[in-house]
Amino acid sequence: MTGDRLVASLRELVREHGLEQVSRSLRELDGLGSDVRGAKPVVGRQPRRGTGTRGKRKPAAAAVARVEKMDLPSETADSVLQLAKRIDEKSFMPTFGDISHFCRVYDVDGPASKSRASAISRVFGTIAAMSAEDIQMLVDYGAFSGPARLGPISDAIARRSRTQA
Repeated sequence: MTGDRLVASLRELVREHGLEQVSRSLRELDGLGSDVRGAKPVVGRQPRRGTGTRGKRKPAAAAVARVEKMDLPSETADSVLQLAKRIDEKSFMPTFGDISHFCRVYDVDGPASKSRASAISRVFGTIAAMSAEDIQMLVDYGAFSGPARLGPISDAIARRSRTQA
């Protein structure tokens, strides 16, 4: 088994050189790019499926590109474009659940497939039809922006539990 031999070899390298040095060397190898990643696979190992160039899909147009093609009134164009940037960054409607919630709230037919990309045109068609004030509220209040950031809360809980222990 190739995987077992690899693990055994790595274990031996870690014993000899230490985990930090082996990790650093692996990161350096990863940084070399195609020189290392393009190396021939180990004999007997099957190449991964789908790694060829044929049949690759063209990536879906980003929300910003779609919004830029829309004919928007000047008073709403900046706000809609800002929301498009946020959806591309996944800080506005980061999950499909947020998009389906938006569709329920604004009585929009949800997309047939369960992907964010498939819903962008419907979402921004609805947003473009909103009043400037409603669009600005979406921008200002961060509605449909997913869950709150929980990192600071979990850090505070961890610090508190360490002090009580």
